[in-house]
Amino acid sequence: MRASLDDGMTTPPHILLVAAATSTSGGGERHVADLLRLLPARGFNVSLACPPGGDLPALARELGLTVREVPIASGLSLAAVMALRRAVAELAPDVVHAHGSRAAAFARATDASARRRVVYSVHGIHVDKAGSPLRRVAFTALERVLRRRTAWFITGCESDVRKGERLRLLDPARASVVYNGVALPGRSVARGAFRCELGLRPDAPLVLSVGRFHEQKDHRTLLAAWAIVLERCPGAVLALIGSGPLEAALRGQSEEFGIAESVAYVAPRPDLGPAYTDADAFVLTSLWEGLPYAILQAMSYRLPIAATAVDGIPEAAPDGECGILFPPSDPAAAAAAIVTLLEDRARAAAMGESGRARVAALFRLDAMADATAAVYRKVAGH
Repeated sequence: MRASLDDGMTTPPHILLVAAATSTSGGGERHVADLLRLLPARGFNVSLACPPGGDLPALARELGLTVREVPIASGLSLAAVMALRRAVAELAPDVVHAHGSRAAAFARATDASARRRVVYSVHGIHVDKAGSPLRRVAFTALERVLRRRTAWFITGCESDVRKGERLRLLDPARASVVYNGVALPGRSVARGAFRCELGLRPDAPLVLSVGRFHEQKDHRTLLAAWAIVLERCPGAVLALIGSGPLEAALRGQSEEFGIAESVAYVAPRPDLGPAYTDADAFVLTSLWEGLPYAILQAMSYRLPIAATAVDGIPEAAPDGECGILFPPSDPAAAAAAIVTLLEDRARAAAMGESGRARVAALFRLDAMADATAAVYRKVAGH
C-alpha cells in the first residue's frame, strides 16, 4: 500500500474517519474532532465521512480536510450504503476508522476490503442493554457477523475488551485499549461566571452533571437521589447540562419531587470550563458507559467524582481515590456519595487533586493520538 514519491519518500497513510453523528457535544464525535486536529501533525492524510450538517464536518473543512457527506445518521437505506461505498472508492484510504456501532456497521458492510483496513472504535458496548429484547438479539447477532470483517478494534477501556470478548463482539487478539484523552486546563478560568448565569450565591453548594437526557444516563435515579441530598444540604443546587428526548419527563419528575427550584437544566455548550470551575462536585448515574469524557474533563478541573461503578468508570476514577463510586439505580447510595463530597470538603479536595494527577498521567490528548496512530501503522503496514 506504499506509494513512492519522486523524492523517494512514501505517501502518508490516508485515514478516512467515519462518524454517524455530527455534534461534538457527544463523546464519540468529540473523539473524532480531536483526531481531525491531531493526526495531520503525526504524518497522516485525513478525511471525514459523516452526515451533513453539524459542527464536526464544519471543523474538518476549517482544517482544510476532505469531507464526504454520507446519510448514515439513522436507519438503513440503499442511498446511505451507496454514498459511503462511493466515498471509500473515491478516496481509497489505507485505513477506514469507524466510530461507534452505527458507523462501523455501515463501514464493514459496504467496504469490500473491510477485513484488512476497517478499524472499529468501540465507544461503549450497549447492544445487550438498549432497546427491546428483539432489538438486542438482532444487533448482537449483526455485530458477531461483522466482527469477521474488522481489521482491528479500539476500545476506550479494558472493561470493553472483556465485555466484547464475553459477548463475542470483538476479537481480543485484534484489539487495543486507547484511553480517551483530554487537554488539561491551561490558565485558570475565572470563578463565578457559571454561578452568575444560574443566579447562585458564591457559597451555594453546586453539583454538576453532564450528559444527554437518555435512558443510559439514568437521570431519574439522580433526581431521586437529589431529593435525599436536599434533606442534608438544603441550599444545594444540581446543574444538569444536556439535552435529549427525556428532558420534558425529567422536568416533570423534578416538579413531582418538589426539587425543581434546586435543579437547573442547562443547554449544552462548546465550552464547559466555567461550569467545571464553579462546581463543587461532579456526578454521573449512568447505567452503562465506555470511558466517559465528562468524568475525565471534571477530573482535569480537580472535581471529586460521584459515579456509578459501571464499565470503564472505575478505570477512570477508582473508588476512594478520585471519588466515590456506587451501584447503578440506587438513589440512596448516590445521595450518600454526593453528601459526603459536599460535607467533607478536605476529603473532596484531596480526591480532586488525585483526579487531576490521574488525568495528567493516563488520559492526555497526545497519548491518545499517538496510540491511535500506532494502530493505523499496524493496520496499514506503514
